[in-house]
Amino acid sequence: MDYQYIGKDIPVNDSKAKASGQLCYAADLRLPGMLYMKLFLSPVAHGMVRKLDASQALALPGVVQVLSYENTSHVLYNRGRVRATEQLPDQETLFTRHVRFVGDRIAAVVAESPEIAQRAVQLIQADIDPLPPIFDPEQALAEDARSIHEKDGVVRLPLIGYGDYASAQGEEFCHHTSSQRVSHIAMETHCAVADYKPASDRMTVWTATQSVFGARSAIATILGMPMSHIRVIKTPMGGSFGSKQEMVLEPLVACAAKMTGRPVMLHLSRSEVMLCTMLKHPLDSHIKVKFSPQRTITGLQLDCRLDAGAYQTVSPDYAGSISKKLSWVYNIPNVEYRATTVCTNTPITGSYRGWGGPEAALIMENMMNAAARHFGMDPIELRLRNILPPYATSRINNFSLGNLPLEDALLLGRDRFHWEERKARLAGQDRSGRYVRGIGMALATHTSGYFPRKGDWGTVVVKMEEDGSVHVNCNVHDHGCGEVMVFRSIVAEVLSISPDLVDLPEGDTAYNALDNGCYTSRSIYVLGRAILDASNLLLEQLKRNAGELLHCAPEELSSQDGTLFVTAEPQRRCTYSQVAYYVADKGTEALFVSHTHVPTSNPGPAAAHFAEVEVDTYTGLCKVVDYLAVHDVGKALNPALCRGQVGSSVQQGMGLVFCEQLKLDPKTGRALNADLQRYHVARACDLPNIDTLFIEKPDEEGPFGAKSIGEACYVPVAPALIAAVNDALGLELSQLPLDPAHILSALEHRDEA
Repeated sequence: MDYQYIGKDIPVNDSKAKASGQLCYAADLRLPGMLYMKLFLSPVAHGMVRKLDASQALALPGVVQVLSYENTSHVLYNRGRVRATEQLPDQETLFTRHVRFVGDRIAAVVAESPEIAQRAVQLIQADIDPLPPIFDPEQALAEDARSIHEKDGVVRLPLIGYGDYASAQGEEFCHHTSSQRVSHIAMETHCAVADYKPASDRMTVWTATQSVFGARSAIATILGMPMSHIRVIKTPMGGSFGSKQEMVLEPLVACAAKMTGRPVMLHLSRSEVMLCTMLKHPLDSHIKVKFSPQRTITGLQLDCRLDAGAYQTVSPDYAGSISKKLSWVYNIPNVEYRATTVCTNTPITGSYRGWGGPEAALIMENMMNAAARHFGMDPIELRLRNILPPYATSRINNFSLGNLPLEDALLLGRDRFHWEERKARLAGQDRSGRYVRGIGMALATHTSGYFPRKGDWGTVVVKMEEDGSVHVNCNVHDHGCGEVMVFRSIVAEVLSISPDLVDLPEGDTAYNALDNGCYTSRSIYVLGRAILDASNLLLEQLKRNAGELLHCAPEELSSQDGTLFVTAEPQRRCTYSQVAYYVADKGTEALFVSHTHVPTSNPGPAAAHFAEVEVDTYTGLCKVVDYLAVHDVGKALNPALCRGQVGSSVQQGMGLVFCEQLKLDPKTGRALNADLQRYHVARACDLPNIDTLFIEKPDEEGPFGAKSIGEACYVPVAPALIAAVNDALGLELSQLPLDPAHILSALEHRDEA
């Protein structure tokens, strides 16, 4: 079907503001009388503060207040809890006397300027009695280990799965995968601003969060304020990848604003973001899989361990999410999953792009590629024997995975990437030379919302103004990747008006209905569908009133370019504006629709990624020379934005595989590279040619058939790259990162063997 706006490459709505520097981020806010907060962080990994002396800091001109564990709330909370009813361990307070990692919050200075606040922080003195630190999860799990928390220092999930692995028949294949601690490296560092009005007991917070209602809930819980007295406004976001999912800064600035009665800003430096916000979990996994003689999987047993860092936050839920994704790609009749999340005296880990999907794919796809080499099979052929068919049912949570075109993704990718031709070419290369090449691939899927794991819904209000423009009230949290533009395009498509006539502000608890926030790739599938339905209802209302104006039945009318006309007599017409004024003058209703959509499905967006890599055996450096991403998106609502998501995911995955790692001193727990001078990422100049192929088989429930892509495109990147490196070197590497030192060490051991 040919659409006006859907399926078209339309720039994001704020592109001009970004390019010109006029977009107002949280850090750009300036309020009358605003104060600035700086944090005093623990210099040791584990200890108890015996004495805190802030007298010199308070004596510094311009310092207004010093906050610490001595004068702030001691309410225990979990920064990852979006709603108070979520079952997550409460271990954290605003400031702590018992410090548990280098970077833990002891105190904060609030001053007239950032410079004064920073100088004052350096004047605070803390006498800390050291306690024995635990940096390794193995050490924390030892029988005689003393937990760094009184409760929930180690969380062991109950056995998850179905069937009976022990009774499964077949040859057992074992594999190990591990990954490292990495930072999200969103372009915008964390910032939040709070303004408290003592006379009215009203709090307003501006923040680049993924959930305005989650931030409101945390503030209300910690400060003991009614939720109706707290307004949280989502500001433009310069990327998140999960780093702004937890409520890290919002409670701090709210507490400071309430104590001082003045607006307060807390803006973190890059080093502070890497030290004391969130990181990606270090992962360690052991998997056993049984294969029949026909090389079909008969059973799977997986043990997975996550290093939560100093506080559990969302780690138990994150570990549980890995289990749910184990049965979404392959037909596995018996699954046993065990997971442990362990607190250590290291920086806090938690939400990261894909929420367990990349970990599940890393484990499963590394295993499948290793098994293919073990059995002497083509990795695509091994997958074709095991993939789920369309409309398969997930054995965990018992729901349909939708039209899931896994076979299409594999076969289209094999042809588009010229897999067989590349295999033949690379098989004949001289592997004794300096440069060797290899190819690899991985298959994955992801979610398009919460259903049926927990309740999900999207409530929107669409109203038409008197001039024919449209306002949409929707709790959207754009990460900077264009959701607002897509939503405006949906409204514009239904009503046949320019997207420029659609106003759609982002999340604001004062005006939006309660919502789950921007998690689990739900925005397009859930909120997008709610907006689509509401727009259609508004069009029906327009037609009903236009029918009165034009003396015809509503079903006789068509719409185009902001005009309604009788289909059989196009000269009989009226504009949306004329209808709006007619309705207003009639005085019996408003052109206004409130609608709630409750999803009843969660289709898996299939993805197959293919990579060719060149390895320099002299230096250990790896170069990605070609990349193909085949994605089932249902319908690409804005192909340019979808391609942008794929490109960013490849770059992020390259960083994970080849260079990124926040390194800690094994004796002190101090971060050794908490800045972008020493923490290396994949850069634009490192990117290969990225070919993107979209499979557009519309989903029955998605808006215009669309599924998710924002997280799905990151899920298979790492295992595809790892497979290509292993193919080039003839190795079985599965411990990240594959940095030059790791590659050279592996080559040395290979040559010795």
